[in-house]
Formats: sequence, structure tokens, C-alpha cells
Amino acid sequence: MSGADWLSYSLQDFVMFGPQVFLRLFVRINQDFWPWQLVAAVVAIGIPVLLLKRDLRSRRLAVGLMAVAWVVSGYGFLVGYFGPINWPAAWFGWAFVAQAGLLAAAAAFGGVHDQTLRARHLAMLWLVTVCALPWLAVADSGDWYSVALFGVAPGTTAAAGALAIALLAGPWRWFYLPLLLLWSLFSAAMFWVLQTWWLLFTPLATLLLVGAGFWFSPRPGQSRG
Repeated sequence: MSGADWLSYSLQDFVMFGPQVFLRLFVRINQDFWPWQLVAAVVAIGIPVLLLKRDLRSRRLAVGLMAVAWVVSGYGFLVGYFGPINWPAAWFGWAFVAQAGLLAAAAAFGGVHDQTLRARHLAMLWLVTVCALPWLAVADSGDWYSVALFGVAPGTTAAAGALAIALLAGPWRWFYLPLLLLWSLFSAAMFWVLQTWWLLFTPLATLLLVGAGFWFSPRPGQSRG
């Protein structure tokens, strides 16, 4: 195939399904996973509780729970449900699993800092994210069974997970950052093609929360000592 042939393609040519098919994936996974969504809800609420405890062990546990959410949403949704109809989604699914491994390694090997940070503000922003973003899929589909929960839906998981940047020390946050940016670009392009306008707020929120994660990161000299 020549270069001119490639230039004749548009984004629509690489998306071989419609918005109804995509939004139906959220309904299917929620039906198939029930009642495990209750565990995801408990984890989503438990993470800010751990952050408010302000000790290193609780922060490590919070990061570890985020790692589990990346695995479930990546392997469960992207590889298991979305991958069969969209091959780049399967690649992103395995990247989500690798991102989970990065978080787990950070929690286990000193990648979570013990410096003072604005835990109350971070916890409040986390709760707003995991409570508001899941309903964007409902707004696009009109079916409340399509709610995109943290730890199940990759978009909500990545958006809330962007706040982990505030907890990661040194180079760990820079290794963590690329997938957040790539996923935001990929999902924004896909939602644009599918014309799922409400869901477009999810990658935008992810990018804003990346910035918030850096903003909430402790400045040099803010250690507990």
C-alpha cells in the first residue's frame, strides 16, 4: 500500500463499530461482573480514607489498590471486552497491566514518598472524580447499567489514577506518566469519532488530573523531618 493510499484513510476507517456497540460494552461488563462492582465501589471510597491517614503504610496500600484497579480495568475491560472489536484496545489493556506492575513495584520498593502533602484536598478531588465520571457513559447511552465505575472502566480508572502522581517519588512518576497521556489521546480520538460527546470529558479530566497530581506533589524540603 502506497503512502497516498494511507493518506486517504480517516479515523473513522479504523473504528469498525458504532457508539451503541461501544456503550453496550459497559452494560455487558457490569452485568457479567455483578456483584463485584460493590468491591470496586468500596475500594474507590477506601482509597481517600487511606490518604487521610497521612502515614506511609496507608499510602502504600492506597497505591497498591490503584494497581489492582489498573489490572482489572485493563485486562478485564480492554483485553476481554473491547480488544476483540478494536485491536489497539488490547494493546492498551496490556499496557494497563504493566502500569499496575509499576505501581505495585513503587509501593513495595520505596517509590511512594512520605513527605507532607495536602491529603484533604487530594482525597476530595479523588471522590469527585470517582463519583462524577462514571455517569458520563450513562449520559451518552441513556442506560444507567452502563455506569463506568473506577476499577472496571478504563477511562475512570485512568482519570482517578492520574492523582497517584502526587504520591509517587522521583523517577517513578515519570515512568507512570506516558501511559496516562497516550491513553488520553487515544480515547479522545475514539470518542470524537464515535460522537460520544459526554465521554470526551473523561480524557480531558485525565489530563487535568495529571496536572493536579503534580500540583499536589510535595515540594522539595517538605519532608516530615
